[in-house]
Order: sequence, then structure tokens, then C-alpha cells
Amino acid sequence: MRYVLVLESPLFLPPLHDLTGRAEEVICLVRKKSLNPAFPPSGVKLLNDDPCRKDTYLKLAVHHEDRIILHADTPEMTEKILDTLLAVCDSVPIVVLSDFSAEVPLIQKSTISYLPVKRLLWSAVEREWLYILNRERTEKIRTLTQGAENVLILTQHDPDPDALASGLALRALLGRNRATAPIGSFGKVTRSENVSMIRLLNIQYNMIDPRDLSTFAMIAMVDVQPPYFGDQLPRADIVFDHHPQPAAYEASFRDIRVKYGATSTMLTEYLTANDVKWNQRLATALLYGIKTDTLMLGRNVNPADIEAFTSLYPLANHNLIRRMENPSLKPQDVNSFIKALKKHVVINNILFVHLGRVKQEDIIPRLADFCLQIEGADWSVISGLFQKNLVISLRNVGYVKSAGDIVRRIFNDSSIAGGHRTMAKVVIPAKEFMQSFGIASSTEIREKILDLFAEGLKDYLS
Repeated sequence: MRYVLVLESPLFLPPLHDLTGRAEEVICLVRKKSLNPAFPPSGVKLLNDDPCRKDTYLKLAVHHEDRIILHADTPEMTEKILDTLLAVCDSVPIVVLSDFSAEVPLIQKSTISYLPVKRLLWSAVEREWLYILNRERTEKIRTLTQGAENVLILTQHDPDPDALASGLALRALLGRNRATAPIGSFGKVTRSENVSMIRLLNIQYNMIDPRDLSTFAMIAMVDVQPPYFGDQLPRADIVFDHHPQPAAYEASFRDIRVKYGATSTMLTEYLTANDVKWNQRLATALLYGIKTDTLMLGRNVNPADIEAFTSLYPLANHNLIRRMENPSLKPQDVNSFIKALKKHVVINNILFVHLGRVKQEDIIPRLADFCLQIEGADWSVISGLFQKNLVISLRNVGYVKSAGDIVRRIFNDSSIAGGHRTMAKVVIPAKEFMQSFGIASSTEIREKILDLFAEGLKDYLS
């Protein structure tokens, strides 16, 4: 296969070095001579001839196995060259690079494609602006942390794959190791998928006592913001998150992008912009983080998530990801599912289940995802008592109003209520919940949750 570049002038050139490795021969047919002595590059055969003459292409013996890339300065010249080319071989594939706008292609044919140069140029330029911005931000956080003996990378309690992956990425961006940038939080990792991720990717996760925060020179946060921790957190130096900002707070650096589907996407962009060397472990973690937070690019997705996912996909270990996302269900988890299916209530397309006391917190969000598959359920509200807390997980089908807004409206005095459009979570001390609503026993919790969300959703959706 040959590439034949037909150019009215050599002022505009596709990346010829890329083409030389893809074809047996690369020929550059140029009407006007170049003033650049370095043109053409090594490996490219140059012909100065008239692209509007049939004998030019007859001498080249153009045939259907060739690939033609055409660029001319005007629509008239483009059409003239196309007519000449097709007269010699009407089946040769041609890509026309155009820097003029035309509502209708000049010649409509299945073997001809038109690619606006502006589309190529501006998408590349926009990407470079973002790279520059991310490099400037990287310099800022590296300057902030340069003299710090250690930097705690703090996640939410019971961190999800997005938080864990973002922690690994931030550590790589700072050029630190486990000792100088440990990843941890105040809560234990309980969800079986996340435990599996930590084990398979050898992530060292640390349980931190709030009283030990003073032993860290700096605190960086990923996938969470300071108000989540209430009075437990004395300060925050660096914040990366894609959730809405719940309240005002101070931080030396923060990057909050609510239009992004995952914090992992943000950190992937930072690593790419700074040419940080990829390894399979880091790529696998970030891909899994994006995949879980966007439900395989089906929820809260942004073009940036798709681009990051696409760049990470060939670098990741997909066998490990399959093992992480398919953990086994314990017998007590199966019993909880059975109990939920027997006791579920659907009111105005809102499905309610209260599990009572559970041994593992992760059964609550897993069940919220599962119950959304039940016919007639546009929302699922699943609650349970885990240790001393009442945990509520909210899910919706995606084309209704925001789940995060709902929980913030209902629990506006709680800093641990929040989420996104399709998913949200509330964690509140059970004793505080019962006192606030005048509940005498835990058996009344189910009815109160049902009332709160039935009324809250009704008001919000009306």
C-alpha cells in the first residue's frame, strides 16, 4: 500500500513521519516548490508536478490499493484535482483535508471523505490549552509540597475505586512514595469490590486516627472535600474532586470539576499533560475508577471521561478489572437481598427497603443498584443500620432530577449527605436521626425514611 499526498502547496502538511511507518512508500506530489530545504523529510519521495493533469497520475500508476490525501487552497482547485484523479482511478480512497467550509461535499462518492482542517486543528489546540493549565497547576502543588516531609492523601470513609485510583495518581504526580504520601482515611474499607481492588493492585490503605493528623506536614484530599469530615479535619491544603462544593472552606489549592464523571479523569489529564510515565497498575486503577463512577460511561459522563478512558484502556489489565468488579456474595448478603425483595415497597415509582442492622455497609449501595432493575422503580431508597450509623443509598434511572439535590434538601443540616444526579448517600448517627424525628425505636426508622423521601421527592419533582 502507498500513501500519495496531493498538495497544492507544501505550506500545509500532514504528519509525514507518521505515514512513513504505515506504508510501503510515501509520495508527496506538490504543485508549488517548497522554500524549506528540509522538505520533504527522510523516507518521503517528492514529485513537483501538476496535480490537475491526468498523465501525472498515470505515471504514478494510481490504483485502488493506494491511499490519497488531498489538500488544495480553494474549493475550485480541490474539485478540479478530484475530477482528474477519478478519471484515472475512480475507486481509489481519498481523504480531502479542507480549510474552507462547504455545506455540501464537492463530489459525493463513497470512496471520498471530507475532513475539515479546523476540526483537527482546534481539537488539538483546545487539548494543548488544557495541558498547559494542568502543568501550571501541577507546578503550584509541587511547589506547595516541595518542603513537606510527608503529605497525607485523604479519601472519604470507605473509599471507592475512584478515590483509591485518584490517590495513587496524585502520589505519582507529586513524585512521592508510600512513606512520604500515604493514602488513608478515618474509615475502614468494607465494600467487597474495593477490598478486592486494594488486594489485587497492592494498594496500601491506612486507617487514620483524627488525632494523628498533626503528624502530617500537609493534607491533600481526593474525591472528597473538607466539609465531609466536619470538625475532625483541622485544615486542607490540596483538594481534587468532581462533586459539587457543599460549603465554603479554605484550601491553598483546589480543583473542582463538577461536569466530570470521575476524579480519576482529572488526575489522568494531569499525568498525561506532565508526561508522567505510565505503568499497568496505575492505568488499571484509573480505568476502573472511571468505569465505576460513570457506570461504564453510562452515568454523569463528560467527553473528558471518554477521552481518558480511551487512552487508559490499552494500558490496563482487564483480567484484574474483571476480578475486582465481580466479587463473591457472602451468604448473609444473599439473605439481605432475599429479605429486601420480600419487603420492598413501591410508591409513585419510588422503591423503598429498610434492611435493619447489617454486618457490611456495602450491601446497602449494592442493593440500591440492584433494586433499580425492578419494574416500575425510577428511584430506589435503601437504608440500613451499620454500627452506630444510619446509612441511606439513593439511586435513580438517570433521566429524572438529581439524587444529590434530594438528600441535601432533606438532610440540609448534615454535612455527610450528598452525591450526583443518579446516586447519593446519607450517613448520619442513628441516635441523632431518632432524636431529630422523635423516634422511640429502630423499628420506626423505616416508616420515617419512607415519609421523608416520599414527601421530599414529591415536592422536588412537582
